[in-house]
Amino acid sequence: MSPATAEMALVAMINADRAAVGLPGLRLDARLSAVAHERSASMAAAGQLSHVQSDGRTVVDLITANGISWYAVGETIGWNDYPKLGDSTRVVNQGWMTSAEHTAIIRSTAYNYFGLGLGITATGDRYWTAIFLRGPDRTPPWATMQAPATGSLITLASLGRARQVTWSWAGDDRPLAALTAGLRSFDVQRQVDGGAWVFIRTSTSTRSWSSSVAVGHRIAIRVRARDRAGNVGTWSSPMSVSA
Repeated sequence: MSPATAEMALVAMINADRAAVGLPGLRLDARLSAVAHERSASMAAAGQLSHVQSDGRTVVDLITANGISWYAVGETIGWNDYPKLGDSTRVVNQGWMTSAEHTAIIRSTAYNYFGLGLGITATGDRYWTAIFLRGPDRTPPWATMQAPATGSLITLASLGRARQVTWSWAGDDRPLAALTAGLRSFDVQRQVDGGAWVFIRTSTSTRSWSSSVAVGHRIAIRVRARDRAGNVGTWSSPMSVSA
């Protein structure tokens, strides 16, 4: 097992510990994991398990220095020297869950993001850090196109023979354990015959749009979502219709 795999195993254990008492999982935040790695590396270098680094800084100092917005922060740390990383992962999780103080942090309803880092010394000591944070929603919402509804061919004065099409989409904000911003709107783009993507709707709350596709042409539609915190999701896979 690699260190990265061991870290992801502990991520799953922590969220399983929350699920066991009916709590939603926390979102993994790469910024917090980077700070957790720094914390674990510092403890490994000092050979000491401590919430205060040898330079006097704490997890709050590091989070603030990295420009991460936060309302509440918690930290759990652990040490063992099990040679197999799988055993080290399991034992540190068990240690946290048999400690009332650590369990209270892991199962707190205050947090919505967390990060994890492992530091290993040359002699095989394993130092673990998990950082828990309550902060603004920074998780993008999702959107997906649904299969378009097509009508029969009709004759239009402007297009000649064409097919009526209703395009539909779905989307929502991704739920957090706390402070989910909520879905705000969708952006919709159209592509004609493989050309450039052009906006046809911005900041719309509607979930469908009807158009006509002229015979011999192809129209594709794609959509993305925005949440109330300003996060913008990725473009969906497009749906296309040829007439």
